[in-house]
Amino acid sequence: MIQPSEIKAVSFDAAGTLIHLTEDVGSSYATVAARFGIPSDPVKLAAAFRSVWKNTPLPFSEGPAESDPSEKHWWHRLVHAVFSESGTQLPGKEEFDAFFEALYLHFEEPGTWVADENAVRVLETISSRFPCVVVSNFDSRLRRILSDLGLIDHFEEIFLSCELRASKPDPRIFEEACRALNLAPAEIMHVGDDPVCDWEGAEAAGFHHFRVGKGQRSLLEILDELSLA
Repeated sequence: MIQPSEIKAVSFDAAGTLIHLTEDVGSSYATVAARFGIPSDPVKLAAAFRSVWKNTPLPFSEGPAESDPSEKHWWHRLVHAVFSESGTQLPGKEEFDAFFEALYLHFEEPGTWVADENAVRVLETISSRFPCVVVSNFDSRLRRILSDLGLIDHFEEIFLSCELRASKPDPRIFEEACRALNLAPAEIMHVGDDPVCDWEGAEAAGFHHFRVGKGQRSLLEILDELSLA
C-alpha cells in the first residue's frame, strides 16, 4: 500500500469521477433531437453511442485515425455516427449542424451534470493539504460545468486534452501536470474511473492511481488512502 507521505499532489479525472450526467446520453440526444423534428429512439441511441464510442479513437490519437482540427469537430463526427448507427433518419447538413450546435451546448448547461455525492467533501479535505488539479479528456466546457457545480475553486490548474492536443492515456497530458506542479510522477496520485485512460494511463506515466467507479472504491475512500479521513 502506498505511504501517504509519498504523495505531494492529487490529480482528478472529471466525468465519471467528480461529475455525472443527470440522465443517460441516449435520452439527452433524443430530447434535443425532438426539438429539431428528428424522431429517434433513446434506447437505440444509447446502444449506438456505446458502440461508436468504443470504436472511435479519441481526439488527437496517434495512428491512422481520421484527423480532426478540434475536439468539437470530433464530437460532430461521433454524434453523426451515433445517429446513423441507431437507424435514425438524418436531416440535411444544415439542419443537422444546427441540431449538433444545440446538443453541444446542452452538455454545458446547468442541470445536465451533477457533482458526485462525495465530491465537495473530498475536494475540500484534500485541497486543504495538497495541490489538486484536473487531468481530463473533456473539452473547454468543463470549466463552466465545474464552476456551476461549485467545484472549480479547489483546483490549481485544469489540464484538458483539447488544449494540450493529447488525450489520456497519452503520457503527455500527465507529463504536463508534472511540469506545472514541479513534481515527480511518483509524487502524484491520479483519481479516475476509466481502466485505460485513468488507470493504465496514470500507471504508464509513473503516477500512483486510485480507482473509482462501478465495482471499484467510492470517491470518499480516497481520504482513507491518503490518511485524511
